[in-house]
Amino acid sequence: MAKVIEINKTTSRSQLDEALTKLSKKKSTIDLNKYAGKVNFGVDGLKYQQKIRDEWR
Repeated sequence: MAKVIEINKTTSRSQLDEALTKLSKKKSTIDLNKYAGKVNFGVDGLKYQQKIRDEWR
């Protein structure tokens, strides 16, 4: 989700710096390895790509 900082003519540099530091805080990382290989699509990926690309010819 995107965040918005509203700036107008009365916004001081210190207020802007403070808002930017709040945005740059990193979130906790997610271990994506626990999801690897969990979804079964039922079709080989390479065969599917070749089938789709052959439709354009």
